Amino acid sequence: MNDKIAGPVFAKPLRLNQSGMTLIEILAVIVLIGLILSVVAKGVFSQSSKAQARLNEVKMVNLQNAISQYRLEYGRYPGQIQDLIKQSNDVAQSGRLFIALAEPEDLKDVWGFEYGYKSENEGRSYSLQSLGQDGLTGGDGANQDITKRP
Repeated sequence: MNDKIAGPVFAKPLRLNQSGMTLIEILAVIVLIGLILSVVAKGVFSQSSKAQARLNEVKMVNLQNAISQYRLEYGRYPGQIQDLIKQSNDVAQSGRLFIALAEPEDLKDVWGFEYGYKSENEGRSYSLQSLGQDGLTGGDGANQDITKRP
């Protein structure tokens, strides 16, 4: 008769001379990977903020070009920045054809804040301002205020 008992097959137990990773070693590796990823992520996000700040400056230059085009068409700078997208009373009274020179999203910076615009010297000059990533006056880096004039 056969004395073998049928049953589930279990893995061999580890012997003292076999190597394997303990739970503490695995946790140490996970912590090291986390530290490395946090350092890399900080560098990537830092570069992202700088890139957004540069993109905002490019967007402001494009808006300045639209403002200059308005001046060429109507003989003065717009009284308010919305005059680039909708007809002002001055343009309506002049009888000239109005063509929008910007889209509503062009009037906001890359962070979603509206650009500050101020007509100066009776429409002969202007200032265009972005308050930066934080939307507050002052700051440095991506939070730095940018003011452009013609």
